[in-house]
Amino acid sequence: METIKLKQVILEQKIANLKGKFLDDNSYDRVITEDCDAYDINGKLLFRYRKNAIPLETLQLGYNAFKDSITLTDGRGTASGSSHKRIRKDGSISNITIGNKVFSGNVGYMDAGAMVHYCRKTAFARDYFDKFKQGLPFVEFIDKKYEELCPVHYKKQIAIAKGTNRNYRLGETSFTTVTVNRNFQTAIHKDAGDLPDGFGNLIVYREGNYTGSYFCLPEYRVAIDMQNCDILFADVHRWHGNTPFKDCSEDFMRIAFVLYYREYMYKCKQPAEELFDIKMKENGFFTL
Repeated sequence: METIKLKQVILEQKIANLKGKFLDDNSYDRVITEDCDAYDINGKLLFRYRKNAIPLETLQLGYNAFKDSITLTDGRGTASGSSHKRIRKDGSISNITIGNKVFSGNVGYMDAGAMVHYCRKTAFARDYFDKFKQGLPFVEFIDKKYEELCPVHYKKQIAIAKGTNRNYRLGETSFTTVTVNRNFQTAIHKDAGDLPDGFGNLIVYREGNYTGSYFCLPEYRVAIDMQNCDILFADVHRWHGNTPFKDCSEDFMRIAFVLYYREYMYKCKQPAEELFDIKMKENGFFTL
């Protein structure tokens, strides 16, 4: 296994000015294809990449269980390559920020936000609960790899997860949510909404043929070629994105899984208490 130190070649501000722009094949100097740990020049971990770390049957289980969560959505913001206010049918501008339409979905649980003011299951977990449960061994396997490869970050995240209402946690793992993307080239962005003290991950399920779609850290001019059964733990609070798909067969498919703990899930109450708050806000009194 190789251990490398990477210098920040492009300054933070210059990359920040490219937020929401798409990477190309001039965005990297090196492609990682074998086991590798990478650090910045100050010794801070950038990523850990392991080939063939996930049994194929476990990866396929995750794909089969969670694939139906994917829908066409405009809710991925900057990662989709655009972030703008929604225009209402009457031409007025909404306060809701949207992005380009991409194929993406969420599995598990969501915390309260600007649009939905309570903690809840995702639509997939609610409507396909049996499939949701079938995918938990996949989540548990990734959790074990997280503990093994990133123990410092894992220790912080599992402590928060154990203090979270178990109705909003993926089994006994450190995760609350899985984002599932299909054939989605993400633009330059930093992840938001996840636990700041955690460490990101990426797992890819591939079918058909294509090249490219590397995970790229453009500040460091480095990219990682994710194949079936590989696992990547990366600092997703640094600027990152994907390079373009190339040489695609008609049946190509790239499913990307990202597992994380949503930042404010520890605030979630018992479902009955969440329901009470909803009814009180909507009606001013509680009714079932």
